[in-house]
Amino acid sequence: MSSVVRSTALRAGGACVRCRKGKTKCVYENGRAPCKNCAKGMHECYLPSESMAHAHGGVAPSNRQQRPRESLPSERIVPTSAGDRGGPPSVGASRHVSTTNEKLTPELLQECERVINKTLPACVAFHKPSCLQQLKNASMEWTLVNALLTTAARHSPAMIRRYGGQLGGAGAAEHFAQKAGQLVMQSLASPSLADIQALCLLVIHEWGCREAVRAYIYLGQAARMIQMYRIVSAQQRNSDPDQFLQDESFRRTLWLIYILDCFLTSSPGRRPALSTHDVLDIALPCADMNFNFGSPVVVRTIGGAAPSHAEPGAALSEVGEFGHIVLATRAWRNVVEMMTTTTLETFSDTQCLALEADIDTLRQSLPPHFADKPGQINLHITMGSGYTYAMIHCLLNCGTIFVNRRRILQVVTDENFTIDAWRMASHTHMQTVDRIFAASHSIIHSLLALEHGADKDIMVCFPIFMLFSAFTAGSTVAYLTLKGLAPSTVTESASSIVRDSLRLCQDGSESWPLVTPWARHLTVMSKVLRDMKVLGRDREAREDSRATMHAASPHIKDDVATPPDTTNPEAMEFDTVQPNSTGPGSQGPNAASPGAPTPTIEGAAGSEVGETPLVRRPGITTINGGSVGAVDTRVATTSPPPHATPVLQHQQMKVDSPSAQSSVSNQGGANTQGASVPPGGADAVDMTANELCQAFERQLLELDDLAAFMGGGV
Repeated sequence: MSSVVRSTALRAGGACVRCRKGKTKCVYENGRAPCKNCAKGMHECYLPSESMAHAHGGVAPSNRQQRPRESLPSERIVPTSAGDRGGPPSVGASRHVSTTNEKLTPELLQECERVINKTLPACVAFHKPSCLQQLKNASMEWTLVNALLTTAARHSPAMIRRYGGQLGGAGAAEHFAQKAGQLVMQSLASPSLADIQALCLLVIHEWGCREAVRAYIYLGQAARMIQMYRIVSAQQRNSDPDQFLQDESFRRTLWLIYILDCFLTSSPGRRPALSTHDVLDIALPCADMNFNFGSPVVVRTIGGAAPSHAEPGAALSEVGEFGHIVLATRAWRNVVEMMTTTTLETFSDTQCLALEADIDTLRQSLPPHFADKPGQINLHITMGSGYTYAMIHCLLNCGTIFVNRRRILQVVTDENFTIDAWRMASHTHMQTVDRIFAASHSIIHSLLALEHGADKDIMVCFPIFMLFSAFTAGSTVAYLTLKGLAPSTVTESASSIVRDSLRLCQDGSESWPLVTPWARHLTVMSKVLRDMKVLGRDREAREDSRATMHAASPHIKDDVATPPDTTNPEAMEFDTVQPNSTGPGSQGPNAASPGAPTPTIEGAAGSEVGETPLVRRPGITTINGGSVGAVDTRVATTSPPPHATPVLQHQQMKVDSPSAQSSVSNQGGANTQGASVPPGGADAVDMTANELCQAFERQLLELDDLAAFMGGGV
């Protein structure tokens, strides 16, 4: 469409179609579309004389070229250059879109630029100068434009108000994701690099929306597309001065697929989309400075060798920022591999120590400016690399928590385990606990710093893995505290970590529905932890009172030395399991409403005689909320702990398929199927620390947290 200059706003025929229909004044700030009304509402702005061209996607009928049968809709124009007829495209795009500001308003353009400059993974995987120039010239493929808008929609309050509806950021993102997905499907015959990059962003979108199957299939499709793109590009290499940019863009896109592959195949039954051969000879991403300025360098492969395309004797440059994320992802994935392939019987502590040594080696090999030091992240936030820095250390710290938590699980699930034995051997176990607390504190501190340094005009939307690392930190610290494995001196620090991780996950669930079950699980753990602290303070107050009374009168009888009165039935009411109780106020197994058979959690293990017991309510939470309509094909690798009671086993049923119990998670917390929800929601569910710890141990051994991380389902 030709760019029409509109010098006067009130000239006859100068009003756009929308203003004419609304009979409002049509005012142009710079003589070009969009007008103020259309720009404010982010609408398409075009003149009546352009209506026909607009109906044909922005190309006047007389100027549209004949397209082959397999080409895309009218947004795309037939490529005319030799490179566009199947050869390697230029950085970012091979086919151009005929579009003007009528299609991409300044507000949407600004949102796309924000994604490219500041949002993972686009800010490290895409070539910023090329992408920004294409946006400015309106030459970027619409597939990638819509994918960028899909990512931007979760951060932009204006886009959420315009496109989100009741679904908020997820709904606004879905609006553009559908458009991008349709264009990707129509480019399968000859995918460009922009198509593959767009598909990677769609994988993240579907993953965050808890569409596990779609995300997994999209990931496999992206892997096949990058493989075919590589074959075509290798056959048509030339001496183009921009060849390095094209090759590095390809490599970064491949490594992005590799990272997503590590994340979304973290459970038995999910096969990787990429093989070892696909990445074996691929150089790691170079420094961003070399990439942005197009300075050719040679970087080692993930195995440490020089890539095959390097000239003999060529000096190897340092691994870049994105390359360190790749290496940290591999270290984390190696830990996950251990977790998914070992059982209680085949566990090897030596293997765990080796994995942790690998993580420490990688941490020590980071450049000085990426070292995990106090205040370091604030400097990176100032320089614009805060998310890159945080992502590297979230990966490493999450791997550290995984390794040490698995070692602890092996100890506590032993039939001869006792808390007294743990405390007697505290000199050997406390180092493991200290590592977990240090890694958890680092994760939470990084996310809080990023939140504090964020732009005030956007919504903070952390990458999914950062939120998962926060959940891992909070849930593990809560477990160690409730189980009594952590020293009593760190109770306040543990409460702070759990509180911050819960808030981060609750805020994250507003952008990513995937995070909702994590936040719900942390809500229960946080409440039990608070209740334990209240009981602890009451106990200390009673002890202080007794000490005062002893000091005042040595003749007062010590209640502690008095045995409990076992003849009083009221004193034992909450310590006895009464499955057949049907009296007033009792909570028997049939007390729940029809259609929601949620059994009562009974038994106050660990409560003291004479204490006011907690009012027991039905309900239990699971980490894995599952996907709506997804089929659970995960392979069970461990059997339930032998000491698990039948009550807990029934309460630990998975919610991967829609049911009365899963309706809360599947509908974002809305009870739509008549499930019996305790008053006050998940926060009103009361459990003892022992019950919650047993449930959490079982979930970890069944890899429930990894299934929840991937979105449930397959």
